[in-house]
Amino acid sequence: MIMTKRVEGRSSRCAAGCCWVLLLCLSSAQHAAGAPRAGIPSSCPGLQQGVCTAACQLATCTALADFYTSTFNPDKPWDTKPWADKQGWELTESRSCQQLLAGPARVPSYCSWNGVSCCDPAGLAEKQCSYVQSVSELKVQVNGLNGTLGSPGIINNLLQLHACGLTRLSLQGNDLTGSMTPEWGLMTNLLVLDLSNNWLSGSIPDALLSLKRLQTLGLSTNFLSGPIPTWLGELKALQVINLGANAGDNPDGTSGLTGTLPEALSDLPELTVLNVETNALVGSIPRRLCKRNKLTVLKLRSNQLEGTPQDLTQCTQLTQLDISDNQFTGLMPANMSWPQLAVLDASDNDFHGPISDALYSLPVLGYLNLANNRLSGSIKRTITLLTFLTNLKLANNQLTGVIDENLWFLPQLSVLDLSHNNLNGSISSAIGLSFGLADVILDTNSLTGVIPAEMGVLKGLNKVDLRNSSMSCLGTRDAAAAAAAAGQQQCDDSKLLPCFLSFSTVTLPLTDNNNMACPVLLRLPKEEAVRACSGDGPGQLGEQATNIADLVSSQQTWDVNPSYYQYRTCRCLEGFRASWVNNGTKLTCVPTPAVS
Repeated sequence: MIMTKRVEGRSSRCAAGCCWVLLLCLSSAQHAAGAPRAGIPSSCPGLQQGVCTAACQLATCTALADFYTSTFNPDKPWDTKPWADKQGWELTESRSCQQLLAGPARVPSYCSWNGVSCCDPAGLAEKQCSYVQSVSELKVQVNGLNGTLGSPGIINNLLQLHACGLTRLSLQGNDLTGSMTPEWGLMTNLLVLDLSNNWLSGSIPDALLSLKRLQTLGLSTNFLSGPIPTWLGELKALQVINLGANAGDNPDGTSGLTGTLPEALSDLPELTVLNVETNALVGSIPRRLCKRNKLTVLKLRSNQLEGTPQDLTQCTQLTQLDISDNQFTGLMPANMSWPQLAVLDASDNDFHGPISDALYSLPVLGYLNLANNRLSGSIKRTITLLTFLTNLKLANNQLTGVIDENLWFLPQLSVLDLSHNNLNGSISSAIGLSFGLADVILDTNSLTGVIPAEMGVLKGLNKVDLRNSSMSCLGTRDAAAAAAAAGQQQCDDSKLLPCFLSFSTVTLPLTDNNNMACPVLLRLPKEEAVRACSGDGPGQLGEQATNIADLVSSQQTWDVNPSYYQYRTCRCLEGFRASWVNNGTKLTCVPTPAVS
């Protein structure tokens, strides 16, 4: 669900002059801040010796039917269709629960409805549920359910289902609104509560402290605000906490959850997933966060956290670590005892110093993003140890040295972004062995040399960006200097581009305010490319030309400085005229003199 509008919080204020509703308003306000309503379901009839008998089944079916009615509001102003998949549920529109449960069926009909899972003897034996034939899980996700979360039609029927055996509730990705009322604290048998990706507002209610058996709490992608409660540390069974991407308004002008990351989260021995990304959290990471738990996924992205997070090296069971877009400083934390780490994103911080040797030794690392920091030094040859690496993003740092040809031997590399650094040297022909490459972003470095013809064999190549470099059809600086000394500053027409590329007849204005338009670079059709690249000289592929990828031009984007091909076929925009220098190898566009 794309969040395109704000949810207005419910108000308990009475309009001036409306004295006749004053008592009702006061009652509503007291309920929002106090105890649960009276008369709510707290028991279930017909529970006998681990079985949901006829009376229990009728109560369960009735609660499901009423829940369906309360969350099916076609007149609500939502963009999504309510109850997109109502398989089974629609039977309650024309038949009573007595009719639906009549007959010799061994399993109640509601057990086959979309999103409903019932307890069976095997689940009972494994202590996964409590009463055979009861609803143990309600998982209706991304289905257009709408309504106010605290309305009696929703909360009372969920409480009835809970009293009859419900332990897992997942309603994520719907259109539920409002705040969580105190009644939610009565579902003390819940193991899973996931209301993510709805339109919930308010704060995380203290009533949830009563859910001592809770293993999964999902409230992400809502409009919650206020602090993360410290009492979460008392829910010792918690394994998953997902509070990320909230957007509720706070008095200080921030959006989402505020305050610090509670130290009490360090006291959850079963915690494996903690996601608080995209909020307004401040302060530092609790030093003991990983000492007592089993954290495998830690997502702190897009907050205002600070400090030097070296204590994260104690999180030895991590598989995903995302601390990007914060205000962390110091050396980049790294630990060779992260043997299971597959995803590491520490981009958009203020880390400095060289890339730690420990990062080159993580055996299953597949995604590494350290872009937009102040990292320095070179990319070491030992990066070839990262044989599972698919994404390497080191853009906008202060890296130096050459791009070692061993980088191209990484067998699964797909995305490489080394742009905006101080790298030099040329691109090795070994790049043709990096068969999985899709994006090669190397702009704004000090690279020289030519575009290797071997790039033509890369079948998955999607985007190449080589702008703002010193690459040239003449080759390296030494080769260009030798050509200039021999009076051969201009490239032959056949050498202007790598043998598998050509100039389009379409020209587009450049975005660098040079007042010129240059041609789009296109791939040659395979047969033409094979003929053009089959020679044995420099920039040719010889017998390997038959391996050139059979791609249409629209499948690739090539961004190359026009200086590479000496501005051939470029033109000046209207109001400017061409001025050629450097023996006709450099074009500048100067304003056309006004006619007097």
